[in-house]
Amino acid sequence: MSVMRQKFLSYADMPEGLRNFLFTKDFSDAEKDLQASFGLTDEQRNLIGDQVMDTVFGDTALGVAIAAIKTALVPSKLDEKKWQDFLGLLLKRDFWAIRDLFGDELTRVMDENQVSTAGWPDAKVYLKPMTYSAAASEVAARGGFSLLGPQSRERLRELIMSKVKGMRIDAQVKEVLMRPADFGGLGLDANSADKTIQAMNDIIASVKVMSEDEYADWLADEARKKIEAETRAKEIEAKSAEDKEIEAIKAKLPQAQPATVLDAMVEKAYAGLTWKPTDEYLTKRLRHIISSRLRDVRSAFEVEQLLQRDSKVGGVGLDKDLAHDLSKQIETAYIASHDQVLAEEKQKIEQQLVEQRIKIEERKKREAEEHAKWYQEKILARKQEEEQKKKIAEQMKQSFLAGSAAQTPAAATLPVDIKEAQKEKERFGEMVPAVVAGAAPITTAPAAKDASVTPFALPTAPVQAARPEVKISKETIVKQPLAAGLKPRVDDVKYEPRLISLVDELRSISLAEFRRLAKDPQAAADKIYQKLETLGEESFEKRTQGIMAWQSSPIQQSYLSLLGEALKQGKSVQEVADAKRAAGQDSLTPAEIAAVISLNSRLHY
Repeated sequence: MSVMRQKFLSYADMPEGLRNFLFTKDFSDAEKDLQASFGLTDEQRNLIGDQVMDTVFGDTALGVAIAAIKTALVPSKLDEKKWQDFLGLLLKRDFWAIRDLFGDELTRVMDENQVSTAGWPDAKVYLKPMTYSAAASEVAARGGFSLLGPQSRERLRELIMSKVKGMRIDAQVKEVLMRPADFGGLGLDANSADKTIQAMNDIIASVKVMSEDEYADWLADEARKKIEAETRAKEIEAKSAEDKEIEAIKAKLPQAQPATVLDAMVEKAYAGLTWKPTDEYLTKRLRHIISSRLRDVRSAFEVEQLLQRDSKVGGVGLDKDLAHDLSKQIETAYIASHDQVLAEEKQKIEQQLVEQRIKIEERKKREAEEHAKWYQEKILARKQEEEQKKKIAEQMKQSFLAGSAAQTPAAATLPVDIKEAQKEKERFGEMVPAVVAGAAPITTAPAAKDASVTPFALPTAPVQAARPEVKISKETIVKQPLAAGLKPRVDDVKYEPRLISLVDELRSISLAEFRRLAKDPQAAADKIYQKLETLGEESFEKRTQGIMAWQSSPIQQSYLSLLGEALKQGKSVQEVADAKRAAGQDSLTPAEIAAVISLNSRLHY
């Protein structure tokens, strides 16, 4: 059973995407390519073109048109295999891109004729607007990957929206597509990313992509128009025969004014014909023939042949003499109106260019305003997020420091501290603070000017007082006055420089090295942060490498290990760390834990 689709009275009634497709070079050259590939005659080529256009305009069902084309090719003696090849190429070139227009009708024809779509292009003509979410699904399908979960769909939707609004270029979109999913990307390879960007550009260029709210408004407007049309139809049916006739006349009055010069010239040429068909179907076909001649699609000879062709295979079915007379009348109309039709096409192109420039300027202005607003909101949100992170980190730091202060007296008696003190004594002997009773800071007086000074007396300069936390051996205190004026020999010192990058340095920071950076853990954390800032001045990639190196460092792994044990045992990180130190293990102190937490809160990609 044939399914009749929506009929279009003219190109102006068609959706914009369908109208643009019909004027593409690929569509207009389809019949010529079929003729060259299968050795068709000019008459057969013209018949195929007529059947295709009748099908697109909704005058003929697709199955009926295919049957008529096959009948017209019988003189060529195409076998079934060659017919399948011919039909596959015809459907691919003329119908596959506009498959949404035909729906199940095209699917049924392809199934009946065993036509496979393997290797056919994914691109198609969209007959109505599309939401950002629908565009994301279409892009993913044409890009050859699946959207796993709502998070991936939302990321691709935001990419399409930023592309439509001009916030990102192709290179920026590709970087996000190839970025790992853990870092806010989709994890595509380079080939899939390129295919995805191409699909994205094709869809944006061929259909209007809008938000879900805008699409809902569009649907409501379309439903309203449909209801109004149905209401008007019911009102017309409810009126009397006289009223119907009056309404019909009124409805036809606006349509009597042709929308274009071409339509006007076609109407004028048709009105000047000495013979007109009584059948509505043949009337429309004759108008198409006149239009094709005025647009130089057919020659005068082809028009005459088409008028004589049987109506069952795309012609009008006139005898030779009548066809010859009508052909002359159409040719006269062609000579009188051809220049006007060409002038109108030229004017239409110029007008489209002007409108396009205006739209581009308006879109640039709108996108600039939207981008400025989006940028301000993004910066404000980031500042609020960073301030919140700093506040939480400061609270955690104060909490750990408070716990550290409360346990300081007991910390000195921990086994790990006793063990360290024993190692120090075995290696260096008895150690005392540099500033103790009986070993005050050494401040030797300058050499005396008196001649009685012994020649073995060495002049010394005043030295600064040692820091109270620095320990030295007693032997050093005894020998320091004698060695104060001596220069150390460095003849036997060998220095072998070893280059190490900041990234490698961050990757190898252990607990001991962290403590050597500064006595205060927070000061040591600030030095590490400064190293990351130095890498950031080189490039964003270097800073990212530095953060990843710090996250894999031994001290960071120690902190994560403490955190994992604390979660398992249901205790705080400080309690787990104190337990390890009490057992003789070297572990992070509360102040060091607070410094690591504070540093981690300041890092972001």
